[in-house]
Amino acid sequence: MCYCRRFSRPGWVNGLRTITLVRHGTPDWDFRTPIPGAALAHWLEGERAAALATTQRPSAELSAQVRHAGCVVVSPLRRSIESARAVAPGVDPIVDECFTEPALPSAPASASRLRFRPGVWTWLARSAWFCGWSRGVETFRAARARASRAAGTLAALATEHGDVVLIGHGLMNILIAAELRRLGWRGPRFPRPRHWAFAVYRRA
Repeated sequence: MCYCRRFSRPGWVNGLRTITLVRHGTPDWDFRTPIPGAALAHWLEGERAAALATTQRPSAELSAQVRHAGCVVVSPLRRSIESARAVAPGVDPIVDECFTEPALPSAPASASRLRFRPGVWTWLARSAWFCGWSRGVETFRAARARASRAAGTLAALATEHGDVVLIGHGLMNILIAAELRRLGWRGPRFPRPRHWAFAVYRRA
């Protein structure tokens, strides 16, 4: 169900539209213990299913940005939905698979017994993905096309509701930001990657 307020902010009365791209909060998952490459697929499954950590909270600035939004959008991943609940209790957001983070290929590491922290393995897997290794997952090219559709969806919602907030994911938000800028929206070229960080894009 779409969560859309039935009023306009003063900025929307003056014709200003905003799209805020938010990275979800930190998942309650072990990012420190070294794992063998062969365990990466299992680790990724656990991260996907992990609840949101309660040790970090969204900033007051972000809470205010979401509180005044006309529409809130999330991906179907648990960490995105629970982040929306944390920053906007009681809100029933739009849930759309178009905003999901591109999956990581685990095949390049699947035979390795070397042990590194999960962040090293995910960095290697994402690097392989950018270079064209996408066995079993969405390709980089397909993810960029999906980001273009996602940006169009957000722009359409902003046309109707003025202020839209997406609580999404690090890489997907970067790809969407590039598409928004291509469509004439003004904002940072790269949204900050840390959890709970956000970037605002504006267009008259």
